[in-house]
Amino acid sequence: MARQSSFLKLEGTIGDVTFYKGANGSFARQKGGISKSRILNDPNFQRTRENLAEFAKAAAASQLLKNAFREITLRSKDLRTHNRLYALAMKVIKSDLVSPRGERNFALGDHNLINGFHFNVNSLWGTAVFVQHTMETTPTDLNVAFPEFIPGTKLARPMGASHARMFLVATALNLAEGTYETNLVSSVDIEINQQPLTGFQVSIPKIATAGTIQVYAIGVEYMQEVNGGMYP
Repeated sequence: MARQSSFLKLEGTIGDVTFYKGANGSFARQKGGISKSRILNDPNFQRTRENLAEFAKAAAASQLLKNAFREITLRSKDLRTHNRLYALAMKVIKSDLVSPRGERNFALGDHNLINGFHFNVNSLWGTAVFVQHTMETTPTDLNVAFPEFIPGTKLARPMGASHARMFLVATALNLAEGTYETNLVSSVDIEINQQPLTGFQVSIPKIATAGTIQVYAIGVEYMQEVNGGMYP
C-alpha cells in the first residue's frame, strides 16, 4: 500500500492500481487476490466452491422466505431481519443429512429449525402477548385458540393503542421453482380493556400444493380508534 503525496488526489482504478481515500489520507494499492477462473477450476478450491454453492442456496431460500412473509415484514421487522433469515436458511441447509457437501439444500433440511423465528427481535411475541395459545391442525385448516383472558392485562399496550388484532400467515414454498403462495387472515378487533375475552381463536386455510413446504406465522398488530375509524 502506497500513500498519494501529489496535490492531485486520484480515486478509482488505473490498470492494476486502485486509488482510494481512507480515514488517514489518500492511498494506492495494486490489484491482487485470486482470479475467479482459478476459484472455479483449481482443485485446491473445491471446498470454496462447495461453500459458495450452499451460500447461494441460502441466499435464494432466505429471499423466498422474506418475499413469502412480506405481509409480516411490512408490519414488523428489524434492521437485521434479512441477515437473520439468511443465517436461518444456512442452518437448515447444513441440517440436510442426505446430500453431499456443496449439494445440500433447504428442501431436505430440518424445517423444525424455523420454529420460533421472530421477524422483529425488538418486539418479540412473548413480550407482546402474555397468554398461551394452542394449535390444532385439520386436513384443511390451522386453528389457533386462546383461553379466556383479559386484553388489558395480557396484551402489551403501545402508547395510544385502543385495539389489537391477531393475524395468521400461511405460505407454501416451492424451493425448486423459487415460487410461493401466501394467505393472511386477521382476527376481529380486540378492545384493550379489562373485560374478559372468551372463545377467541383465529383460523387459516392450509395451502396444500404438491411439492411445497408449508410454513405458518402468527403476529399481533395494534390500532387506535379515532372517530369510529381504526388506524394502525
